[in-house]
Amino acid sequence: MAHLNLEREAVKVTEELGEVVFIGVLAVNHYARFRGTRDIDLAVAGPPSESRLTALGYRKKEGSTASWYTPRGIKVDFYTRDVGKIPVNWILKTSVPVMFAKKEIRVICLEGLILAKHRAGRSQDIADLRQLIVRCGRSIRWDVMRQISTDLEITELRKVAEAFRP
Repeated sequence: MAHLNLEREAVKVTEELGEVVFIGVLAVNHYARFRGTRDIDLAVAGPPSESRLTALGYRKKEGSTASWYTPRGIKVDFYTRDVGKIPVNWILKTSVPVMFAKKEIRVICLEGLILAKHRAGRSQDIADLRQLIVRCGRSIRWDVMRQISTDLEITELRKVAEAFRP
């Protein structure tokens, strides 16, 4: 049930903030649906206005410039320049619409998510990457991946995709 609450939160955040793209677990769960979280990561075209966020009921996380809490108490991290060295404007342009409760939100495209997870390299990101490739490896658009990755990364990811292909 936790993922349903997070999906409802994503709809609310989109209604409140407008053009945002979800890049964390909400995106992973769109493609692979397998884990929970207690926070939301999203890409936005520019830094959100503190006064607007405050007027909407968001609270700034103490000691942070990019982390806030929604009016419903969910932590949100804003990415305004890049995600894993993938420019936010590319993420916004290639994002994918997803419907939750008859409302649309946008998530990072599969290729951007896979590359971001690959570059992050933390244990949870590796687990996410594995699930994404197992479930969606045949759907990777390598021409899109080539727009944002190096030849070495393409080679590595193709090998991973082959290794985990069902």
